[in-house]
Amino acid sequence: MSASPPTTGPVLHERLLARLRLRHLKLIDALAAQAHLRRAAEAVHISQPAATQLLRELEDLLGLALFERHARGMRITEAGRVLARHARVAIEALASTAEALAQHAAGQQRPLRVGAILAALSLVRPALPALRAQHPMLRLAIEEASIERLLAGLQGGALDLVLLRQPATVPEGCRFEALRPDRMVVLAGAGHPWTGRKRLRLRDLSGARWVLPPPHFAVRQALDAAFAREAAPPLVHAIQVLVPELLPTVLAEAGVLAPVPQSALDRLDGALVQVLPLDLQAPLEPLGMLYRRSDAEGPLAPLVAFLSTQAAA
Repeated sequence: MSASPPTTGPVLHERLLARLRLRHLKLIDALAAQAHLRRAAEAVHISQPAATQLLRELEDLLGLALFERHARGMRITEAGRVLARHARVAIEALASTAEALAQHAAGQQRPLRVGAILAALSLVRPALPALRAQHPMLRLAIEEASIERLLAGLQGGALDLVLLRQPATVPEGCRFEALRPDRMVVLAGAGHPWTGRKRLRLRDLSGARWVLPPPHFAVRQALDAAFAREAAPPLVHAIQVLVPELLPTVLAEAGVLAPVPQSALDRLDGALVQVLPLDLQAPLEPLGMLYRRSDAEGPLAPLVAFLSTQAAA
């Protein structure tokens, strides 16, 4: 299609509220997964001509091309990716709503849905026995996910509370409460010669190879900032490890180091790894909880109060 630029956000929002249908969202979600109109139509149980009509309606409604057609199928555009991502959030939110309503009709209380980044699991892992003791009737469903998925889940209603680092911008209608400070530490394998030193500087580790997380990770950004002050980039190890429990295997190699959040140390075997005596002045954004303000006095209140009390202890 020859798409015209979309109008302003508020006007487009009103247009979506008036004309968008759930079938549009189901189709765009299926198309993003299938990249083929016939297979997407089969996935949502409609005919291919009906799918073609729905897609045309959606692109006309938005004034944007969502897919580029080619001989072997369809290629999603950037606008299509944005819409498909939010369509998935909306579909998951509806699934959560349906589950909650079904449980309500059956006289059951649905579990509170908690999402967390890997480092923030340390906020709940040691506290679970005490939480169970204080609130034996409280039901929780805890999952790990990326920050992007957590924020989308909270805003879309699929999650009730998320545990993560303090975001640069708190979503509208939400509250972030810091629970624990954090900082970057550097690990080496047990018995490494550097672990016996009383004090190290980053320049002393110039020959080391580093197991680095992706650039958007907070601990990677802290390490990059430290190396920038030394005007020398780190040597990168060939293996990237994002699961703390796998780090000792890689750190057993000579001269291999890894930056990790201090909050992740409880997931590592202290007999296999050691923290190097580096004073890098590398604080990370604090770990805490983010939730919708409107939920603060509802079923979520006992969990929020418990986590606040645990942090203050």
